[in-house]
Parts: sequence; structure tokens; C-alpha cells
Amino acid sequence: MNLNFTKMVPQKSYQHVVEQIQTAIVDGDLKQGDRLPSEMKLKDAFDTSRGTVREALRVLEQKGLISIRTGVKGGAVIKEANTEAMRDSMGLLIRHGKVSLPHLADFRELLEGHVAQQAAMLASKEDIRKLKDILLEIEAEIQTDPTGWENFHRLDASFHQELARVGQNPLLQANLTTIHENVHTYFHQYLPFSRDLLGEDYQDLCKIMSAVEKRDGDEAKRVARHHVARFSQLMAEQQSKSPVK
Repeated sequence: MNLNFTKMVPQKSYQHVVEQIQTAIVDGDLKQGDRLPSEMKLKDAFDTSRGTVREALRVLEQKGLISIRTGVKGGAVIKEANTEAMRDSMGLLIRHGKVSLPHLADFRELLEGHVAQQAAMLASKEDIRKLKDILLEIEAEIQTDPTGWENFHRLDASFHQELARVGQNPLLQANLTTIHENVHTYFHQYLPFSRDLLGEDYQDLCKIMSAVEKRDGDEAKRVARHHVARFSQLMAEQQSKSPVK
């Protein structure tokens, strides 16, 4: 492994170290599983202090670019590039109510509409079979005469996440998965359970499925956006009735 790090300009801080190691990862000079040199070797390579190197490694770990292992065989190891850090940050915002319902609704309409449209254009026969299998599970859940949203929301999320997978865009998939893993915070608070709503939700999913199977991207997008807008409006109305804390 031949890494050509440059020495630090005196006025720069740990960010210089972060940027160079990050660039080496992006350019492929450092690959998943590679071990970075020891702190002392990095200190010499960058002509900086050990404290600066440690701070840089801490930032790289927070970014999800490296994992730091302890012990005799410890050290900083390059991780696989993924969207984990982004998903964690967005998930925290949603779970702690830092995203307003209108903002979440706007984002979901754009995202869910586009994902449904892409799925209609790209779905294979196997993809369509998987989506239909999820709808069959949802139908079976409805027939159990549920009294709450929990199981239905889990299956509903699976359907939307499968649409995102079919769309073949990892960023869209990561964002949509994060939303559906955390949006129950709002559902439980602002969407009282009812059999009528359960049936309407299921019918919307069936309409999306029909449009995807017909490869009608515009219709899939229209139905998905309408679906999100309608349920978001119901939650907004319920929120407006809730006492201000």
C-alpha cells in the first residue's frame, strides 16, 4: 500500500488529515479492510501532533469511513462506503420531532412519487412478484381484524422499501428506508387507527401496484403522491387538535 500523504501546512488543523485520508478512500487508494498506519506513523507522515491525528481519526469514525479497533491487532480500518451515517442523522431528526409534519409530507411526496415512477419503469417480473407477495401479506393481516397499526405499518413499509429497491438508486433507497423506519413516531401520535383508513391505505397500495405492473410511471407517481398527501393531511388535522405542550 503506497500512500502519498503530504505534510500539513502549519495553520491547518485535523481537517487536513481528514480530507487527505477521505480523498484516498474515495479515489480507491484505500479500500475496505485496509488498515491505516499507526498514530505515530500518521503523525510523522503529516508532520503534526498525535492529538491532531487522534482528532482526525475520531472525525473519520463519526463519518462512518473507518472503524477503530482496540487491542494488540487494533487500529483504524477502512469501512465499506455506505449511507449509515446519513440514515442515523435523519432518523434522529424524525424520532425527536425535529422535522415538522409539513416538511416531512413535502419530502415524502417528492420521494415516494419518484420512487413509484422509477419502479414502474424498471420492475422485472421477479420484482413484481415480490411486490405482490407483500400485498398478499397485507391482505392476510387485514383479514385478522387488527385493532392497531403496528403490523400493517411494518408491511406497508416493506412495500415502499421494495419499490425503492426496484428503483436502483441507493440514495433514494436509504432516505426512504430511514423515513419508514422512523415515521411511526408521527403515525402513532397523529393517526388514530380505523378500519376504514386501513382499507383505504391498502387500496392505494393496490393502485400503485397496478400502475407499476402496467409500466405506467405517471400513474404510479400520481397515486403515490396522493397517498402520502392524504394521510399527511389527516395527521396535520389531528395535530392541530392536540393541546400545545
